[in-house]
Amino acid sequence: MKKIIFFASVLSTLLVGCGTKDSGSIRKADLLLDNNLASEAKKELIKIIVSSGSKEKEATAYYKLGTVSFEENNISNALKTWEELVAKYPESPEAGEVKDNIKELAQIVGKSSEEKINNAIAASYIKNGDFWSEGKKRVFSIDSSWIPSVESSIKWYDKVILEYPKTNASRIAYKKKLKTILGWKDIGQYGSTYGIRGNFGKYMPILLSTFKSFEEEHPNASSLQAFRYQIAQSYWKNRYWNETRVWLNKIIEEANEDDSFYKDLAERRLKKVEF
Repeated sequence: MKKIIFFASVLSTLLVGCGTKDSGSIRKADLLLDNNLASEAKKELIKIIVSSGSKEKEATAYYKLGTVSFEENNISNALKTWEELVAKYPESPEAGEVKDNIKELAQIVGKSSEEKINNAIAASYIKNGDFWSEGKKRVFSIDSSWIPSVESSIKWYDKVILEYPKTNASRIAYKKKLKTILGWKDIGQYGSTYGIRGNFGKYMPILLSTFKSFEEEHPNASSLQAFRYQIAQSYWKNRYWNETRVWLNKIIEEANEDDSFYKDLAERRLKKVEF
């Protein structure tokens, strides 16, 4: 009888352990991220790494955990996490995504993050030095004079568009590229002007070709109508009335029967376009 009770007790303990063990869920982590709960998502991903028992899930968790750190501008932690991913699961698709970029990330860390010092005495010496040079820059300054800002920016957006087609990253890169081409003006009376605001003839063809590619790759993007209006507005500001009407009518056509903000705006602007 005692043996039966003992084994029943052991079995009960095992069953409870199996029932309560939570190895984490990639799906849950994604939902938490979608709802701006990054800290909770990170806990879920760490849970997977330490207890899932699945190489595939762990590799995905490492990748996503590093991505969250990167988006939070914690570059050093993203680098560390992705280095662990490559070391543990070098053949995984996720490792393949990041291994070629780790060197570049290391360069970023070198200019924007504080490295950790494991030796307490050495750390105290560093702090003593920091006391006397507290005015030094923590991040290297970059003299960007004579550097073409628009083209330099576009180079990196194009890299995302080329390497990660039809992804959320590509969609974001397209939006940022289009906004860059639309241009801006530096603060101050004599501030420089960039993009279409500074050189309509040069940048309008680039804007049109970029928008066409964006539309083809992301036909359901919610920002398409907004960018169509920006194109129409750019033409209007430069007194290209025919082109202005063409793009305003495109907005109305794309809206179909829907009563949307940009459709209403386009209809109102059409009434004021000169002939």
